[in-house]
Amino acid sequence: MTPGTRCEEIVEFTTQSGTRRRIRFVPHPSNDNQYQRIEETWSDQQWRLVGQDTVGDVDHWTRPI
Repeated sequence: MTPGTRCEEIVEFTTQSGTRRRIRFVPHPSNDNQYQRIEETWSDQQWRLVGQDTVGDVDHWTRPI
C-alpha cells in the first residue's frame, strides 16, 4: 500500500436489538470523488445487502465527547 492508495472505509456496530450491521464506503473505480455507500446486515453467517447508493466527499474523523 502506498500513501496514495484509496481504501474502503468500514463502520460496524450492533443495534440494541442485537443485529450486527455495517456501512462500507467503497471508492468508485472511475471517479476519485465518489464512493459507493453500502449498508449490510449480518444474517445466517454472511453479510446481506440492505441498500446502496453513490455518495461524494466522504470525511472520516473521531473526536472526544
